[in-house]
Amino acid sequence: MIDRFTDVELPKTLYKYRDSNNKYHRKLISKQELYFPKPSEFNDPFDGNIPLRWDLLSFEDCYKKNLELMSIVLKGEDENKVKKFVREQTELKKLWHPDKLKRETSEQIDKWDKIIGLLSLSSTRDNILMWSHYSINHTGFVVGFDTKSMSTEYNFEWIEPVNYQFEYPIISGNDDSRLQFYKKFYYKSELWKYEQEWRISINHIQKRTVKIQPRTITEIIIGCKMNLKETNKIIKLSKQKLGNNIAIFKAKKSKDNFGLEIEQIE
Repeated sequence: MIDRFTDVELPKTLYKYRDSNNKYHRKLISKQELYFPKPSEFNDPFDGNIPLRWDLLSFEDCYKKNLELMSIVLKGEDENKVKKFVREQTELKKLWHPDKLKRETSEQIDKWDKIIGLLSLSSTRDNILMWSHYSINHTGFVVGFDTKSMSTEYNFEWIEPVNYQFEYPIISGNDDSRLQFYKKFYYKSELWKYEQEWRISINHIQKRTVKIQPRTITEIIIGCKMNLKETNKIIKLSKQKLGNNIAIFKAKKSKDNFGLEIEQIE
């Protein structure tokens, strides 16, 4: 069962835009394989690189944090001696201290990059820019996933919407690890808002390619500029691998506005 950090309502379906010329992208249909990339593989250089604001911590913040930790380690020792020891060690910057933690931040980013997998999905299937950027100028396809299946049948960690704003979220050293993770990996620039992104995360990932059940895929949408030969290939492949009941749609240019209309064809 997937964990939720927020109470934002989960859409019934989430979508992945794909390039039909990419053999790995086609495996989403042929082998039902999802790839969970490292944050460093994303096309946004800020992904996973939002800095922790150690500069916002005071000496007393550090002292209290160290006292909390050392009271557990030195349980049963004289309370005044423990407080004196912790204050001295905090002054020497040998325990939990911003200067020490700043040095460890880059190491932590590298560590997270190795053990975290993030799957980017969208709540929309008819976004012109998404089709242009991720489905090779509307000649690719989009895959729709049943979010109930995604959130209950697999060992995924979180499924949450991305937040968009122009300023970095403030990630304090006092934030707990879950909040730090959320602010670091679920915030992006306002400029990306058109993507309407949701992310599924896996922590301590072993294999970045994850096999899902055919029933988790509920629909295929074919791009408005995909040629007839390629369209027939995708339809045939989808029915063979996902079952004859898979819903197949075709994106078409609207007659009245700069938009797309999605019509079911199978």
